[in-house]
Amino acid sequence: MAQPASKRETAAGGSRGEDTRLRLIEAALKIFGELGFEGTSTRALADAANANLAAIPYHFGSKEGLYRAAAEFIVERTGEEIFPTLSRVEAALAARKLARDEAVAALHEVLERFSAIVIGSEFPDTFPAFVMREQLQPGAAFEILYQGMMRRLIEACTKLLALISDRRADDMRTVIKAQTLLGQVLVFRTSRACVLRALGAREISKEQLRMIQSTIAENVDRILAGK
Repeated sequence: MAQPASKRETAAGGSRGEDTRLRLIEAALKIFGELGFEGTSTRALADAANANLAAIPYHFGSKEGLYRAAAEFIVERTGEEIFPTLSRVEAALAARKLARDEAVAALHEVLERFSAIVIGSEFPDTFPAFVMREQLQPGAAFEILYQGMMRRLIEACTKLLALISDRRADDMRTVIKAQTLLGQVLVFRTSRACVLRALGAREISKEQLRMIQSTIAENVDRILAGK
């Protein structure tokens, strides 16, 4: 049965509104990533999204609301890919039931999943550009990114390393090791132009991704062997 005209119009209006909202977020990721919060005008955001200037306060309340929404969008999209893995690891750590070999396997799983997202995902370049801007010039969006995603990843790796190495999770050497392990993944995205030039490639292939993941796993085992 066909919907009444009023309901069809509401659905269509909702669809158009959601489309406008998504275009604004995509524009925000790109422009905030390039210019930062202070350097970005609402006019530039609206123009890039092909939206009316009034759409920003309507959907997000303000420029800062859109800025925060862009960070939340990254957390939501990347979380879909890595949160299931992190949740399993967090539950196992909380239950204190992980043997050393199980902790090693869990650490490899987290890093493999993380590398697949950072290096091999189809997320647009605006994601890492926005995150890198927040790393260099932290603003309100950094807290959203950190509390919503980064903290969980860092804590999982740090706690696994602590268990494996029989050290405290707040031991400085353990914290630095965790950052080192994550950093060897991140370099393939943050320094992608150099990586591709060295590989003589236009993009990282699935075969190259598997080779990178294998190399990262070997590096992890060498680091763990030294404790």
